[in-house]
Amino acid sequence: NFQADKEKCIGCGLCTKVCPGQLLYLDEDRKAATVEVDTLGWNGCWRCEHCLAVCPKGAIRILGKKPEDSLPPAEPSEAAPMLDAVLANRHTCRRYLDKNVPKEILYDMISRLGNIPNGGNHMLLEYTVIDDKEQVKRFRKLVYDRMEELAAQGVYPAEFGEKVYRDMKRWTSLVRPDMLFCGAPHLVIPHGPRGRGECELDLVVACTQLDLQCAARGLGSSIISFPMGVLATMPEIRALLQIPDHHYAPLIVGIGYPEIRYRRGSQRKVDPTKIHTLTFE
Repeated sequence: NFQADKEKCIGCGLCTKVCPGQLLYLDEDRKAATVEVDTLGWNGCWRCEHCLAVCPKGAIRILGKKPEDSLPPAEPSEAAPMLDAVLANRHTCRRYLDKNVPKEILYDMISRLGNIPNGGNHMLLEYTVIDDKEQVKRFRKLVYDRMEELAAQGVYPAEFGEKVYRDMKRWTSLVRPDMLFCGAPHLVIPHGPRGRGECELDLVVACTQLDLQCAARGLGSSIISFPMGVLATMPEIRALLQIPDHHYAPLIVGIGYPEIRYRRGSQRKVDPTKIHTLTFE
């Protein structure tokens, strides 16, 4: 569904240089055109919208998207310090208010993950969401009850074992009242098919990008792996998430309004000794 407005197109050729599928060219009138495309993905249109985004005159429409509906680029002088502040002030949240985040905010953040980098732009990730705090409480109780039954039988998550399990139980008395889901009222689980694209890497990117979106909106978030290890020991309860067995899903993002507000950003930086600069003759 590629359309180039012949009146607006100035024949600069930028769209032909950014198309990863090399589908675009300038026709005999030096106007943007595309080869015949019968598939989406690696061997066809990547759905990246680079052509729409790069056109200086807004001459290109693709996949039903119009250039006038795009967000403008942020000014670096404003965006850089803002992003620095968001990074410094994001903290893993382990205590949440017993309050729902409006669903329109939650799903808007998830929808924006369509912009994240992903391997080959295959866009294979899916998102399982528990969007109501009462539903999360019910799910949490199911998991806790079964976890305690298994622990009494000496069955623990493979990646953690009894010692870590006991440590986390001890932490519930102070730092982390909910050792599984950090008390988050909403849970988002990215997942994708094993062996296709780069889903193992893509979902890590998705979690971190969702985490930053939460920080930018004043929400708390937690990227947690322990619950998925616990759920691996109870397949009958994991099945309630309706995540296909062939999908990779090692992480959960807990989201909600933080109970405790931080007053300033952290000052952590990468140790210079851990930054390795290469030079070549």
